[in-house]
Amino acid sequence: MLAQSQLFEGNVDAAMKTALHLIEFDDILDPLEIYSILALTSCANRQFSVCSRAFIKLESMENLAEEERAAYEKLALNIFTKYGAKDTKTSNKTECASCESMIPDFSQMCPNCETKFPTCVASGRPLMAYQFWLCPICKHRAYESEIVTHKFCPMCHAAI
Repeated sequence: MLAQSQLFEGNVDAAMKTALHLIEFDDILDPLEIYSILALTSCANRQFSVCSRAFIKLESMENLAEEERAAYEKLALNIFTKYGAKDTKTSNKTECASCESMIPDFSQMCPNCETKFPTCVASGRPLMAYQFWLCPICKHRAYESEIVTHKFCPMCHAAI
């Protein structure tokens, strides 16, 4: 729901980052929903390499009807013949807190040292700062600069 609201608010970068975290829950959430929102948000964010990977997952799902698979293939063909599978938007880089290598700011894990980052529940961005807000109820984290605009925890809806 956070990714959808970010997308409707026009914050496509945050929506894609949030959608990327949904992949971790593909055993709980419907993979069709996960990769559909990821394809939508990454396309809107002009991160076509991420979008391409989402379409590959969608097209390879075994439980899809043939007409659905054909629709995904046609849509992917239209997108990637026009834009290719390369990112047309330069992603911001950030420093890994563990090994100090520069990585895309939407990375959930450092490819260099394999450190996994927790997720900011307010923005969907990986938390790379050592100082953050912690919900006293659900224990989820957020950047302090992001949570100040909220009256309730985005995860459990406890009053802040």
